[in-house]
Amino acid sequence: MDALLFKKLLKQEQKALACAWEAFLSIQKEGKVPYPVHYSQVFTRIQSQKEFEEPELFSILKESRGFLDHLLKELAYKYQKTKDMTLRFKPEDIYQIDYLRKRIEKLEAEIQFLKEEVLIDPLTKFWNQRGLQKIFDYAVKQHIYSEDYALIIFYILMPKEKELLLYEDKIILASAKFITNFFSPRDFLTRPSTRLFAIISVGQTIPALENFIQTLSAKKFPCKLGSRRHFIEYKIGGTNILGADHLNVVLERAMTAAQQNRFFRV
Repeated sequence: MDALLFKKLLKQEQKALACAWEAFLSIQKEGKVPYPVHYSQVFTRIQSQKEFEEPELFSILKESRGFLDHLLKELAYKYQKTKDMTLRFKPEDIYQIDYLRKRIEKLEAEIQFLKEEVLIDPLTKFWNQRGLQKIFDYAVKQHIYSEDYALIIFYILMPKEKELLLYEDKIILASAKFITNFFSPRDFLTRPSTRLFAIISVGQTIPALENFIQTLSAKKFPCKLGSRRHFIEYKIGGTNILGADHLNVVLERAMTAAQQNRFFRV
């Protein structure tokens, strides 16, 4: 193998790796999972393109590294001359920083699905709003005719004493622990907003859920805040999920039901 052939093979390998990345992202943007059959089709289509631009990830990394090298060299030069570590930014430097920041944010948005933590509420470790939407789209909607699904809402009523607002995180954690006791590992526990818990119940009959809500609607749960024991109130409601439902419609229906501490059957 001579140098020319080696260089050609190297370029082909680089293009294949770049195509692999673009194929992976393309499948995700289409809302699919990169199973082998999907991946193979997209990869072949992208690789067959005669003109193929360098993936944005590569250019962002290259430009960011080049800009940081530029700043470090200027800083090192100034330090050698004046022993001063202060660096004054020129207008074009500020523009470049903002430009790179925006491109990095865009890239982060494209690949955030790689990290499960973006779907998890950091306080309770329940699924967050984004996780709830993904559960609804992929777990519920695609199996709506083979399982019974319902959405149960708990809305936590914070104590009225202003000083107890300092304990909001503790109250939310106590609420999460209280709620967990009533559901099985099959159910999806989510916290789509600060004081709202939404549970997607799997396989429960409507009469059972109606009795469940009726039983819990009259209860409070204990929570020690500071040196005193308090009893936390909440609203609870629910509704069954239909094949034609959208998440925002189901949430609105369940929230309306929670205002009356009841289950809405549709």
